[in-house]
Amino acid sequence: MRCLLVALSLIVLVAGASSQEFELPTLRGSQGFLPAPGPACCSTWGGFYFGGQIGAGVASTDFKTTTQDLIAHELRQLTLEQEAQVSTWQVLGKADTRSASGGFFIGYNNPWESLILGAELNYSRTNLSATAPMTPLSIQTTAGGNVYIVNLTGGASMHITDLLTLRGRAGWDTGSFLPYAMIGVAAGRADLTRFAAVTGQQNPTPPPDPNSCDPVATPPCVPFAFSETTAKNGAFLWGWSLGGGIDVLVMPHVFLRAEYEFIGFAPVWNIKSVVQTGRVGLGFKFP
Repeated sequence: MRCLLVALSLIVLVAGASSQEFELPTLRGSQGFLPAPGPACCSTWGGFYFGGQIGAGVASTDFKTTTQDLIAHELRQLTLEQEAQVSTWQVLGKADTRSASGGFFIGYNNPWESLILGAELNYSRTNLSATAPMTPLSIQTTAGGNVYIVNLTGGASMHITDLLTLRGRAGWDTGSFLPYAMIGVAAGRADLTRFAAVTGQQNPTPPPDPNSCDPVATPPCVPFAFSETTAKNGAFLWGWSLGGGIDVLVMPHVFLRAEYEFIGFAPVWNIKSVVQTGRVGLGFKFP
């Protein structure tokens, strides 16, 4: 009997130890059924970023009508302008100029799965200086029963020093690459100059030599000369921008950029200018 009691005691002890050793976690409560949390899923490109850039640009500037209001003002009281519309005669043309640029950008990307939407402020300092080509005119015309010999000259220049764009971006997340398109508003700063000069003579009848004038003749010829110049430093330009590019992630928080941007400015003094720029940059994004 004593041996039996000892044997039963040993079995109870072994069974208790075995039940504790092989106890399943599911017996401790419902938390045992919850799966372990996995890694969070997020876009590589989301969040704030900033960087620096260099580039090269081409400005195409149209000066054809920039002297129009100057000449109209000079001849505003003459029948010559009312009938012959001298102010519409064009003596200036178009000019292209090139310059390097450098600046910075700062923006924010908001991921929508693979679609990346964002906004960016982009600034470049440049030196785009264009001078209008000039072709002087010498025309004989009639107005008010008189014959006029009219000589017309002019000049203009535009020197763009600053470019600023605020643009919305839409890109596609392909991992280490982010191709994107952009559209936005643009501002710039430029120095402007222009002048126009009108000279000639009024003759009741054509003289034998159209280049001669005898003020004491009867009836006399009347020489005339008008000129006007305007200039503005640091004039603000407004317009719109359109372009695209690609960002390439080379380190967890560092990316390279290549992009193209087209900027169209509203006319200032009837000077129309568009700027096309190619840039490369280095950016850093916040984790």
